[in-house]
Formats: sequence, C-alpha cells, structure tokens
Amino acid sequence: MADEYLIAVTKRGYDVQTETDINNYVFLSSYNTFKIIRSGQYDIVALGSTPSGVEYTLPHLLDFTPLVMGFMKQESYNQAIPPNMENISTWGAKAGVIGTGVSFISVGADANNMIFKIANSNSGDRNVSIRYFCLESI
Repeated sequence: MADEYLIAVTKRGYDVQTETDINNYVFLSSYNTFKIIRSGQYDIVALGSTPSGVEYTLPHLLDFTPLVMGFMKQESYNQAIPPNMENISTWGAKAGVIGTGVSFISVGADANNMIFKIANSNSGDRNVSIRYFCLESI
C-alpha cells in the first residue's frame, strides 16, 4: 500500500503505516468505512415550547464512547433531518423557507449514553424518531 494514496485510521494500539489486517482499521479508504457497531430507532416526544432544545438520552450499552451519527424524522413528514438542521414544511422562490418549528440540534455520546438535542418552538408536543448509528471506536 505504500504507493497508494489513501485515508486510514487504525484502532488504538495499531500502527497505521505498518498494519496489514484490515479488521484492525476503523476506516480504510481502500476497503471500507467506519464500522457500525449498533444501530436502531429512538422515538421521542419533543416537548413543546423548548426553542433552545432539550437533551434526550439513550444508553448505548458499549464499553467505550462511540462516535454517533443520526437523522431525525418528524411524524407526518417524509424527509430525514441531519443534526444542526430544522424540519422544513414549505419552500419556494416566492414562499421562502417555512419551518415546522422542530429542529435536530445535535447528536453525541458520553461514556454511557447517546445524547440527542431536539428543539420545538411549537406550543404543543411533536413526535419524532431518531435513526442512530454507533460507530466503532478509534
């Protein structure tokens, strides 16, 4: 592999320049991407009148702090919303962008939990689902 251009990240304790077993890489652009260790869906009732956001936690049940990726879907809407975005109900040249009032602020993890921050500027609660992916540790 010395002559190839690649992006590589090994697991802790392995040398990225000399490792030959692809299973000891977390990411190796020649072969695969970050390995998904756990995935699932977390259904949340996003509390109303919380424009600054509320943190919702779910245990990840792993013996390390994973990198967590996720997407939110608000009930009755079809689009998946990535972190740091709001759900949009209408857009167009004349209408501009009109949001639903629900935003997926952030996703992260600590030693025990995945942490999802959801904002809801509406007065009523809204049902949302988070599709999450826990990725292998470096």
